Amino acid sequence: MVKETRHLKKEKNKTLNQALFIVGALIGWELLARTGWFPPLLFPKMSEVFTQLIAEIVNGEILRRLAFSLYIILWGLGLAVLTSAVVTTVAMLSPLVSAWVQALMAIMHPLPGIAILPIIILWLGTGSRSIVAVIWFSSIWPLIANLHTGLRSVPTTQIEVGRNLGLKGIALVRSILIPGAFPYILTGLRVGWARAWQASVAAEMVFGASGGEGGLGWFIYKKRFFMEIPSVFGGMVIIILIGLLVERLCFEGVEVRTVRRWGMTSE
Repeated sequence: MVKETRHLKKEKNKTLNQALFIVGALIGWELLARTGWFPPLLFPKMSEVFTQLIAEIVNGEILRRLAFSLYIILWGLGLAVLTSAVVTTVAMLSPLVSAWVQALMAIMHPLPGIAILPIIILWLGTGSRSIVAVIWFSSIWPLIANLHTGLRSVPTTQIEVGRNLGLKGIALVRSILIPGAFPYILTGLRVGWARAWQASVAAEMVFGASGGEGGLGWFIYKKRFFMEIPSVFGGMVIIILIGLLVERLCFEGVEVRTVRRWGMTSE
């Protein structure tokens, strides 16, 4: 009970510190913009950014762009998670495949997803399938790297203890391997989510809307083209807010209920 109380107090302090930092950054931006040291067109006041953001939310455009971005990101990231699970499973069963996977990661992991965009356009055109393909390529390598490393890092003694308890097959994977590798799995999902957003926004900025539709990347690009800079920053604010919400409500919530609860972290 005392431990839980301390943990809740620590989480509240952490949230308060983060909120104070964000508020301080916004106030600093507003004050700096009001000094007139920078052109108002290129460095708008944060109050103007939020005013324009509210207007975009009311007219519904930015919400439609956000929905489209989330849709294609979930598709691309979901395919990447499925592919990485299959590849890692085969690699764990075969040392030869494991060596191939490590060599492939060394080659492909440093390659930005946007770098393969010209090839993807030639293969799939400029539709939403191309954006999903870029998201998949960008997300899959950190997922494979963390999942593969995590499963290989599970101590042999833990696996042997599980076998001595009668665990084998799916039961061994569910009770021993996945919990032991879960910190790596969670890290891979976090990095994959961030890579997916980066790939989505970058791809839409390169070739624009997909079949008449577009996400936040297209929204930012279009507003930049018409020099509506407050709306550009408004789109960036939405991306930041979605990232914060997913981190606090999804990833951190899962981490508290698993990794921290199991005593696998110093926090």
